[in-house]
Amino acid sequence: MITTVTLNPAIDREYFVDKHEVMQNKFIYDSKDLKIYPGGKGLISAVNFKALGYQDVQNIGFIGGKQGLFFEKMVQKYNVISNYIHTDSEIRNNVKIIGKDPATYTQFNDYTFHVEKEEVKELLIRFERSISESNYILISGSLPDGVDFDIYRRLIKIAKEKDKTVMLQASGEALKLALEAEPDIVAPYFKHHKSLLDVEIESREEYIKMGREIQKRGAKYVMIPFHCDRLLFDAEGDVYQLSPKEYCIVNWLGASDAYNTAFLDYIFKNGFDFLEANLHAGAAALWISENREIYLESRDDYRHCLDRLKLEKLEV
Repeated sequence: MITTVTLNPAIDREYFVDKHEVMQNKFIYDSKDLKIYPGGKGLISAVNFKALGYQDVQNIGFIGGKQGLFFEKMVQKYNVISNYIHTDSEIRNNVKIIGKDPATYTQFNDYTFHVEKEEVKELLIRFERSISESNYILISGSLPDGVDFDIYRRLIKIAKEKDKTVMLQASGEALKLALEAEPDIVAPYFKHHKSLLDVEIESREEYIKMGREIQKRGAKYVMIPFHCDRLLFDAEGDVYQLSPKEYCIVNWLGASDAYNTAFLDYIFKNGFDFLEANLHAGAAALWISENREIYLESRDDYRHCLDRLKLEKLEV
């Protein structure tokens, strides 16, 4: 079994229009121009794993209200095991408007929904009980209101006590505290501003400095987004830059989830090869970003993108 954790999921709605104009009514007549998905980091990866042929995949987290029930039904259509704590608050919504000419990307995200302390306790109990058959745990995304920033640290500690390998994608205070539990693989993301561990970063040198700091604080491997590239930090102290060539981004939603999925998928199938796994991860993210798709469908979708990636060892 594969376990992914999504504490702050959302219903994602994408609208594709010829031109996004303010104060102009738009009508969507073609179903391909309106896409509605169960979203949230971790959950999208769970759907991807099912598409790649994994038998048992579960997603753990919180959902809320009537929209939460709609969300869960959508998840179950993908045959993902929905292991959710139900709250009274309505789950959040994310709306994306993608214009064609000129190319524009406008996003409206609900901030979060509220979770009670007792519901957090129930999540921890359920997580501990349900990960016994999972060798790898993917914990990803932001936190809902009412959940303390140390939740990822607590989840990782539970997983490590059961000898599980943990991949973490997080930001802000939640990331900083989670490092104390020494996750195996860390992929920071930048949701609202460009900072890591409370330090503003801009240049590649600053990114590299913070990647090494993340390792000093407990992570074995680190993969940091750097514009459209990735900076990779292996367990031996070497740093690499993974870059796509000749690309045209039309869709951001789902790219990082595809990256995480393809990275772990390569490890599941071939053993732990950090650089090769990142190459396949980059290919998957590139394929998603150049298409209207949110989820992967097969490995054949993105394997042809491997030739469009450059991996360079940095002398730092």
